[in-house]
Amino acid sequence: MESAIASVAASAIGVGWQPEEVAAALVELADNHMLALLANRDLARDLAVLKR
Repeated sequence: MESAIASVAASAIGVGWQPEEVAAALVELADNHMLALLANRDLARDLAVLKR
């Protein structure tokens, strides 16, 4: 994953993003991804309870 992230960062920097902006965007994306995973897990749990 590190090489994929480095590639995304290099591409963003290549089109004019500042390294700090790239880092902040990557952190935000990771945070949103985690929140989505947790929300989907909770939804699946709640739906399973309702189906009982």
